[in-house]
Amino acid sequence: MSTDGAGHVPDLILEQYRLNELPPDEVARLTRCLRVDPLLLERLTELERSDVAIAREYPAGWLAERIRGRVSTLPTESARRFSRPLAFASVFATLVLVLLVPLVMNSNEDRIKGLAPTLEVYRRTPQGSEKLADGAVARAGDLLRVGYISAGREHGVILSIDGRGVVTRHLPVAGETSVTLRKDGTVLLDSAYELDDAPAWERFYFVTADRPFEVTPVLEAARRAAKAAPRMPTALSLPSGFAQSTFLIQKEVKP
Repeated sequence: MSTDGAGHVPDLILEQYRLNELPPDEVARLTRCLRVDPLLLERLTELERSDVAIAREYPAGWLAERIRGRVSTLPTESARRFSRPLAFASVFATLVLVLLVPLVMNSNEDRIKGLAPTLEVYRRTPQGSEKLADGAVARAGDLLRVGYISAGREHGVILSIDGRGVVTRHLPVAGETSVTLRKDGTVLLDSAYELDDAPAWERFYFVTADRPFEVTPVLEAARRAAKAAPRMPTALSLPSGFAQSTFLIQKEVKP
């Protein structure tokens, strides 16, 4: 793979990068290029925007044909390299919304400018995994899988508050200290989370920092915020040095 500049990296290579389909040495080379080439980073971001927009308007089969069309424009050697993943193009097309940009970074100083830690939530369905949008409607009994993108932050905690004001720990589920975050794109938590019949909403919080921190102050901040229930707390009151992102699930109102 040539990574001499934005114009030398095919879109398909960037898509495989997003999906963690490239060999480790190519991931490392492309990551280095993304750090120093704003045009290449913009192309990667634009592919994400494009796939999200297209998936909203077109069926999975159309997306599969779009991917095959990209393969046909590659040199024979590159096309052969991706022949196995593209044999499952229709599967990839249905999953394109479930995966985000895996920008691998080695330290806080290597963080790619413009990205922030984020949460992703997926719902189990009879057809597979469905990515939910922030603010999506769900119902009691739904099985959710929570994931995160560290965006270079080293340590983190994930918890949620529901409409009854109950605080639930998701990462770590036990222990006194934040976990060391992985940096390989979207990282899913080990266990699914079943929504109960708490009313109105459930909001997830991803609290991150560059150093290990105690879980207790974060839980205390969540419990203080939870006292506002049934009003919905939008952010936790935390000291400087912490970053936080949230993800809202709205509960379906039963007649």
